[in-house]
Amino acid sequence: MSKLSPSLKALISAPYARPNTLPAPPKIRSVYERLRQEASAKNVGTPAWLTLSTATTMTMNSPGGLTELYKLATEASGDREEAVRTAELMREAGLKCIGFNGVPRTINCLGAFRASLPSEIISSLSTKPTRNIDAIRARGASLWKSIYHPFDRKLFAKLAESHPDLPTFIVDHEYGALFAD
Repeated sequence: MSKLSPSLKALISAPYARPNTLPAPPKIRSVYERLRQEASAKNVGTPAWLTLSTATTMTMNSPGGLTELYKLATEASGDREEAVRTAELMREAGLKCIGFNGVPRTINCLGAFRASLPSEIISSLSTKPTRNIDAIRARGASLWKSIYHPFDRKLFAKLAESHPDLPTFIVDHEYGALFAD
């Protein structure tokens, strides 16, 4: 059995290589409030600014930031159904970040986010998977074509030269399952 070299061990142990989550920055709420106000002033709806803020916070690896964002997004309403929809939108945005942030960070952030929610919201969250393979493939192909047309087939073929499953994986699992809709 081979041993890891000292330089590889040092790289693995480096502080920047740790997957640990970060606490919410001290003034994150004021940042979110400003984003909400700017979005409102420009007639940008809540789903848009909330999705972008969630994705950014997921990328920061800050579940505490997600909690603050959720509280801000739901505090004015007081409507339980709206609070559930907000949590589900944030979960979906977080899931779609997996292609950028990686599986461990996404698991950690989504798990901590769920744990921070009020129990009445947790019990109301959807537990049924929403992914359907045929629909995913269709969405992926549509998004792929909308981005790369008229070169979509040529690019697909070029990627397949590197590995025959590479373009299929990208279109089905990244574009279809994560990035579309």
